[in-house]
Amino acid sequence: MIPIKGLADIAGQYDGMLIDQFGVLHDGGTLYPGSLGVLTELKALGIPVAVMTNSAKRAAPNVARLTQMGIPRDHFVDAVSSGEVAYDLLRGSTAKRAFIVGRQGDDYGFDMFDLVARPDDADIILILGSDAPRVSLEEYGRLLKGVTAPAVCCNPDKWMITPSGLHPAPGAIAALYESQGGKVRWIGKPHREIYDYALRRIGRPQRVLCVGDSAEHDVAGGRGAGLATLLIRTGVSEGQTDFEPAPDYLMEHFTWR
Repeated sequence: MIPIKGLADIAGQYDGMLIDQFGVLHDGGTLYPGSLGVLTELKALGIPVAVMTNSAKRAAPNVARLTQMGIPRDHFVDAVSSGEVAYDLLRGSTAKRAFIVGRQGDDYGFDMFDLVARPDDADIILILGSDAPRVSLEEYGRLLKGVTAPAVCCNPDKWMITPSGLHPAPGAIAALYESQGGKVRWIGKPHREIYDYALRRIGRPQRVLCVGDSAEHDVAGGRGAGLATLLIRTGVSEGQTDFEPAPDYLMEHFTWR
């Protein structure tokens, strides 16, 4: 693990970058100081960037979020979300009826399915979001108990930060479904499919750097895809000193110099 001050120290070694969204570029509402400058420098160098996220929403809403925060659309090739990857993979599914586990009122865009109100009536369970704390993990367990339809989890994160503290994220619901005998297909970091998709979007360059704030998701996922990794000590890694797995490089903040 090599500490570096800014991305300029190593950027010339790479032909493409996969950069995490939440925790690296922004905090959920505001861009971090320096992140726009980094993307501007990468654009000037001609290094293609895919912005990666475990969001179960599709690419378009994530692109809109980034541009609304002030990142010019030409500064990144695409936003690669686990939701978009899942949508692409499910295009040929024989399932017709889906039950969505998600936040009340959210539209996830899985328009190839007829949505049903009860999981017992579904051919497939789409675990896309969490309505915690309004719905507890125990309530999700009762809702899904005895259901046999295969599930797809589009956000492997186990916990999410909310104004009222930590609450179960979609990954926790999917793990509970597995513990009750359900079968789950996991899509999103650190699983391989989202990396293959992102690499295709940036043209499969030879030397690629994965940048993220989570050793569990970004570093493990990048390593699993055979790519170099850089961990930023913001987001979920803020204040941490031990990282498993360890990244190739470590930075305090996402800055150019």
